This record gives sequence, C-alpha cells and structure tokens, in this order.
Amino acid sequence: MKKQIIFLFLMLPLICCAYPVYPQKAESLQSFEIGDFIKLFMQIPTNESKDFIAWDTFVNNENFIWETDGVDSSESDDGLVSYYRNAMVRINVNGLAPMRLKQNWTEMPWTVGYSTTSNPNFGAEVVSIDNECFGYYTTNNCILPPFKSLKRVNINYKKICKIERGNGFETVGYELSSKGLRTIYLLYEQDGGTGGSYETYHLYFRKPENLCES
Repeated sequence: MKKQIIFLFLMLPLICCAYPVYPQKAESLQSFEIGDFIKLFMQIPTNESKDFIAWDTFVNNENFIWETDGVDSSESDDGLVSYYRNAMVRINVNGLAPMRLKQNWTEMPWTVGYSTTSNPNFGAEVVSIDNECFGYYTTNNCILPPFKSLKRVNINYKKICKIERGNGFETVGYELSSKGLRTIYLLYEQDGGTGGSYETYHLYFRKPENLCES
C-alpha cells in the first residue's frame, strides 16, 4: 500500500499538468476532439445555399479566436482570387494534440479557415483545418488519422478516391454522413516528407467534380 501511495504521488505532475499552449492566448480555449469538431459543420442546417456556409458561422463561439477582420482575399500568380477568413482553434485527435519543441514541448493550436473562389456573397464553400506542423522539424503528434474519432461520434466515412504523390504525401477523399445530418466531403492530406510531417482536412459542402484533385 505504501509503495502504491508513493507511485501515485510521483505521477501527480503528469496527471494534473497539461502541456503549455503556444501562442499563450490560445491557452484558455477548450480543445475539440476532431470528430466532434467536424460534426459541428455537419449539424449546420441546410438552406437555399446548401453548398456554402455563412462567413459568420461560429463567430460567437468562445473557443474560436478569429484572426481575420471580416473576409480577406488573395490572388494567385495565375490570377485566381480566393476569399478567406481564419481562426485559431485547439483540436485533438483521440486525446492527442500536435506538439512543437520550443524551450519545452508546447501544444500547437490549429488554423481553421473558411474560403471560396466563387462569389463571396454566397459564403464559404470550403473549411480547411490545418495543424500547422509544416516547416517545423521538432514536432510530435502531427499525423493522427481521425477515423476512430469519427466512429466515436457516429460519422460514417466512405472512401471516394486516393492519390499517392510520393515522398510520404498522399491525398484521400471521403464522403462523411451521419443520420439526420448533412452529408459533407472530406479531403484528407498527410505528408511525412522533408518539410516536416503534417496533416490537413478540407471539408466541402458539395461534392467536387474531382475531389482528390481539389
């Protein structure tokens, strides 16, 4: 019994103390499990603009730190204009969050972006969820497949397409469905290449013609 008490005492720092979050302003945010987070967007009621969501979706959710004033835009080299709005959110996958080694290990928040290349008056047609691991070499928990998390919240997933691009980079498309909720489409990208391991989720509210090429 005495040995058990000593063991529990030694374990207390591991049980009670989570990793710090960087940047610090994200420390107070609740962490979403990835399955729950994706389900939030499946629960948005379908209206006349069923292929889009409003730019102010979750604008009052205290667990989003919005970093874009209104809707911003950028133009690619070939002249394509993209409209976007970004937020900082804490997300975990089966209880694990991406980590970056600074002076000590710190949890990294994710970037959630709404975007469209269509008329911005319609709203956003894509939600991108990026764990921000790309470009850092001292990271951990950067590729964490979401499928157990999706099953836990009763989201069914059906593979539509897959492209292996080499050097650990692959793109896989899925149809996501759950009884009583809108069906959406997930483009799941993961890369274990020389730029550092990372993963990105893109949620579409209508099925792209070539999902894995999107």
